[in-house]
Amino acid sequence: MSTTRRRCLVALSLATPALTAGSVRATRPAAAGPAVRYVVVADEGGKELRVEATLRAGLGRETGFDTGMGPFVRDPEVEENGRWHALERRDDRLDAPSCAAGACRIRYRFALAEAARTVHDRNRAAEQEGALLAPPSSWLARPLRDGEARFRLEVTTPPGTVFATGLLPAPGDGAPAYEATLDDLEEAPYSGFGAFETARINVPGGVVDLAIAPGERDLPTSALTAWADRAGRAVADYYVRYPVPRVLVLVLPTGRRAIGFGTTLGNGGASIMIWVGRSATVADLERDWVLTHEMIHTAFPNMPRMQRWLEEGIATYVEPIARARAGTLSVEEVWRGLIDGLPKGMPRAGDPGLDKARNWGSTYWGGALFCFLADLQIREKTGNRRSLDDALRGINAAGGSIFVRWPLHRTLDAGDRATGTHVLRDLYGKMGEAPMKVDLEDLWRRLGVVADGREVRFDDRAPLAAVRRSITARPLPGRAADGGR
Repeated sequence: MSTTRRRCLVALSLATPALTAGSVRATRPAAAGPAVRYVVVADEGGKELRVEATLRAGLGRETGFDTGMGPFVRDPEVEENGRWHALERRDDRLDAPSCAAGACRIRYRFALAEAARTVHDRNRAAEQEGALLAPPSSWLARPLRDGEARFRLEVTTPPGTVFATGLLPAPGDGAPAYEATLDDLEEAPYSGFGAFETARINVPGGVVDLAIAPGERDLPTSALTAWADRAGRAVADYYVRYPVPRVLVLVLPTGRRAIGFGTTLGNGGASIMIWVGRSATVADLERDWVLTHEMIHTAFPNMPRMQRWLEEGIATYVEPIARARAGTLSVEEVWRGLIDGLPKGMPRAGDPGLDKARNWGSTYWGGALFCFLADLQIREKTGNRRSLDDALRGINAAGGSIFVRWPLHRTLDAGDRATGTHVLRDLYGKMGEAPMKVDLEDLWRRLGVVADGREVRFDDRAPLAAVRRSITARPLPGRAADGGR
């Protein structure tokens, strides 16, 4: 599941002291200097943060925090003529009239531990066995103007305290720092302070930074890194490279089921928060699909809320295919899952198109049905030379990832260009805006997929048997990550 607050050779390092910018650089070029520079100093465990923000002229007099986070701001001040003066806080905003006239500096303390205990909301502030989880929007006062302007964040922590964030490292050398736009800051990736155990996993095209929160667990760290390695390689194989240069995976021990809920946030970076049961076993991790599902979200732009079904549908459809190609799921299990799942995405009497449908079946399996039909149509129209793989790789190669927000038609057009078809645009016109019935039984027959009770067997004499085989086959060596062009 992704959310917009609302989305190879392996080298493991278990001694990574902090998840900072020092060893991973963003691939995008450096832009003009940031409009806001934040310097944050955390105390032990990140319980309290001392924040100083330097704002350029033209950003206005007001800055704001996430809803409900203002009461945890302490002693806000603004610098005027070389002296610090008290600053007025109004609910979740700071009002500094002197900032309206030009560049200015503000500073304050933020009671993060108190916020986590009081709010207990993973999207704003929460505590996990002493680790404090809060996106930067909870504790950074952001200007309410010029969302395209960039900010720079520098964080200092004492020994034993790690700052883990999904924000992209700032380009260039020097002190560990992160950069993104002020619009990104409003919905920035998951972050946290605490005694995280960390590891870095190199995959083709990027890195997976693992931050394991404190808490009892039966699994050794090596099992968790191997789990993230498997998921990362499966996604990198599907996209021919890992779809983003860096992703943070926050692992939270829990007393619940083996692998619990997962959620992904982007905008200026990429982060995944996932819960792992304290009694989970290596076998549970080997069977897991959740982390692969969440990693697939990082390859696709954040969509408007009406098209959340497309984000979830891609992850639902691609995940088992990627695992089958990686050899961690059987081909029979892929097709058994589609036979069981796709009917849940079929419209019922009176249902609207996918854009207006809000139920679980439409969001996940209706979106997966769209992807399945798109995959088949692209393969049929191109003589099986192109596929949904190429469309998704093309979108990602054009700059579409969870780092950014794109409108739907820009996204579909990028995918169609990569396949040389109009399948995505045309199919959206049939399924997004109105319900469309699909004869799944006829498709199974044409593909040669035969359900025999819980077993699945294949008919290689079926008209689309070659298409069926190619869906789960590993891509040919040398296929480019540009949509196959």
